[in-house]
Amino acid sequence: MAHPVTARKVPAWTTLLGVVLFGVALFALHHLLGQYRWRDVLAHVHAISTVKIWRATLFTVAGYSCLTLYDALAVRFAGARIPYHRIALISFMGYAIGHNVGFNTLSGGAVRFRAYTALGLGAKQIATIIGFGTVTFLLGAGLLLGLSLLTQAGMSGSALHVHASLAVFAGVLLIAAVAAYLWLVSTRHEPLRIGRIEIPVPSSRVAFAQVAVACTDLLCAAAVLYVLLPPQAAVSFGAFAGVYLIAIAAGVISNVPGGIGVFEAVLLLLLQSVPKDRLLGALVAYRAIYYFAPFAVALVLLGAHELWAHRGSAVRVVQLGRTFLSAVTPQLIAIAVFVAGAVLLFSGATPGLGNRLDLLRDFVPLPILELSHLLGSAVGVGLLVIAHGLYRRLDAAWVLTVWLLCAGILLSLLKGFDYEEATILAVVVVILISARGRFRRRVSLVEQHYSGPWIFAFLLVLITVAWLVIFAYRHLPYDNELWWEFAFQASAPRSLRASLLAAVIAAAYGLWRLLRPTQPPATAPREADLVRAAELIAEADDTTANLALLGDKNLLFNAERTAFIMYQPSGHSWVVMGDPVGSAEACEPLAWKFLEDCDVMAVSPVFYQVKPQNLALYVDLGLNLSKLGEEARVPLEAFSLEGPARADLRQAHRRAGRDGAQFELVARTDVGALLPQLRAVSDAWLAEKNAAEKRFSLGFFDERYLMNFDCGVVRSGGAIVAFANLWRGGARELSVDLMRYNGDAPKGVIDYLLIECMLWGKSQGYQWFNLGMAPLSGLEEHVLAPAWHKIGRMVQRYGEMFYPFEGLRKYKEKFLPVWRPRYLAAPDGLAMAGALLDVTSLISGGVGKVLRK
Repeated sequence: MAHPVTARKVPAWTTLLGVVLFGVALFALHHLLGQYRWRDVLAHVHAISTVKIWRATLFTVAGYSCLTLYDALAVRFAGARIPYHRIALISFMGYAIGHNVGFNTLSGGAVRFRAYTALGLGAKQIATIIGFGTVTFLLGAGLLLGLSLLTQAGMSGSALHVHASLAVFAGVLLIAAVAAYLWLVSTRHEPLRIGRIEIPVPSSRVAFAQVAVACTDLLCAAAVLYVLLPPQAAVSFGAFAGVYLIAIAAGVISNVPGGIGVFEAVLLLLLQSVPKDRLLGALVAYRAIYYFAPFAVALVLLGAHELWAHRGSAVRVVQLGRTFLSAVTPQLIAIAVFVAGAVLLFSGATPGLGNRLDLLRDFVPLPILELSHLLGSAVGVGLLVIAHGLYRRLDAAWVLTVWLLCAGILLSLLKGFDYEEATILAVVVVILISARGRFRRRVSLVEQHYSGPWIFAFLLVLITVAWLVIFAYRHLPYDNELWWEFAFQASAPRSLRASLLAAVIAAAYGLWRLLRPTQPPATAPREADLVRAAELIAEADDTTANLALLGDKNLLFNAERTAFIMYQPSGHSWVVMGDPVGSAEACEPLAWKFLEDCDVMAVSPVFYQVKPQNLALYVDLGLNLSKLGEEARVPLEAFSLEGPARADLRQAHRRAGRDGAQFELVARTDVGALLPQLRAVSDAWLAEKNAAEKRFSLGFFDERYLMNFDCGVVRSGGAIVAFANLWRGGARELSVDLMRYNGDAPKGVIDYLLIECMLWGKSQGYQWFNLGMAPLSGLEEHVLAPAWHKIGRMVQRYGEMFYPFEGLRKYKEKFLPVWRPRYLAAPDGLAMAGALLDVTSLISGGVGKVLRK
């Protein structure tokens, strides 16, 4: 059963509406289940026969098989050709995750975007696939729900509190809408145009297939629950399917993830002939079989898919296992941590098992038991909060989460010997530690911005905790003395105190965030931002724009998302790396927008390494310009190893070849398999240089970043001894970012690597190869030169012991480049000196490192 997925930002009112509807659903469930106990429901779950479980499982497999046809039709409609087995894998993972998470930023749409992008599909094609799937679901749901309203008008009207005739009218409208769609695609073959938007129209054959597939999917999903119903359920499948569709529609409209709570409440209201406790037991089993089990399988498949993509012929089993765990995307790890926090809170809200408490009585003092129960809920709230930082891949969030999960494992054992709960937390810890390399963004955890869906999920968990306490202990008379009752078997007082503490911590954190002073935004870019940035970079003519894909900078887009600025706060400055990326018409207004934002936040706007053709823009912005140096650009059309001017290069190239060097250009789709070897070379290079990774204007070793680019590698004896990732600037310019080698590399390997990359670029039709900037190069020595030029020349002359200014320029000169200046644009006066210090701090990783150097 597919749920609609969109890429739009969720308005705040929909988040609030979802919370309200979920609360109403819980209130209805509480009222309907007033005479039943928590243990009664669990007993009915265990009473479901194995035969029924297998039937439900078979219908689940059939339903998800139908869902793969959603994507199969959509991919064909989008004009792509992908083997069905790949489509089926992507579709299953997307729907299994989307069914359980339900939010835009955490849904299966992200899985599809990642997977289909890797297969070469463009953003427009992927958006078409997602939209096509939504329409397919609506067609099937509309037809079946319309038929249900017509055939079950009396029951539908009673459930919806409307007259039966109105239910009939709604059914006719739904069926008419589906019929209108089929008539439209049968009579119209050209795309629909609404303003500037062009909507392609499928063929009638595809449209009828959409309806058939969606109806089959929904009927299979209904059959999963139908076979789990108790024998006392005197209802035919046709009547039940109508009720099921009404409940599904209510769940989708509510905007609650998976319709949880709302779906159950509607079924409990409509299926009056089924005993409520038995029906709820069937619903719990249905959730486990149709939702949670496929979700777990999807996570395993996603990890296995990433493992296969990163396989290496000589990788050992242990390395493969580590790759599998680290391949699980940070977004899914964040969801797992969020679930772990919810598990701790739910555990604190429900009674402990009596036999386990009796076992603990002889080993754990009562004060330790009580304190563990309280702290367990506090850790649960902490995990809910920090999980959002993991979603953003923040370094600080990773550290805190590991400590909280370890504390949660200990507390789970102390408060009730909940070894199942401790096992879940331990698995999450192992995955988190193994994926350490995915959480390197050093952005403030305190300053992160929480999305509406995340706040919704947070509130949903807290509301559920409150309901669990009320439901689990509703047969225990409330008394104020309960709060002060301490005993091994006093589960209700412990749950009350733990839930109150969780609510107080959550409320205090929320108030603190609302009342704290506003700070400059410094959030890691979203996945959609990086995807859009990559599309704009592909059309840019400046290779430095690729630095945006590191994910360590803020990305400021214009409203149309046709241009962006990458910047990072440092000291009292917001430092932009390079020029705005995008069309000239879009870049100028965006630069002014950035200037306005800096003015609001009382920080200095700084543009670092801007090109000479854009100087007029920065003059208009009122900024002062200072020359930083010159970059070397090799014209590839004239580049060769022939002639006396290239004798040194020719000799170095031949010597490296004689010493066993072999060059290979690895496409970005195959880089993942080489990452362990590239990591080893990079670590050896850093150790030999006794250096740390630079930042901001230079790339650093990050697996996700490197997988965006082709990579030139040098092998010696079959092993990789040097590599460089290739930046593309549109179809005109190439450059290298990371360029590293180990101790086994032959002499002159860097010359060899650069030469081979240039020859490859020339063969591909590129015009320029950018060797990067030589700092303080090209400054004037005239007596009337600006003070900055005189200072720069002095630093260049006497600072050679700290940085090879002259040596770097001489090295690049042997490639016979054309030199182009780069500038710093910043406010005049003392702000210029502050801007230089802020930029240096960004590149070196802090003022302390600058001073130590």
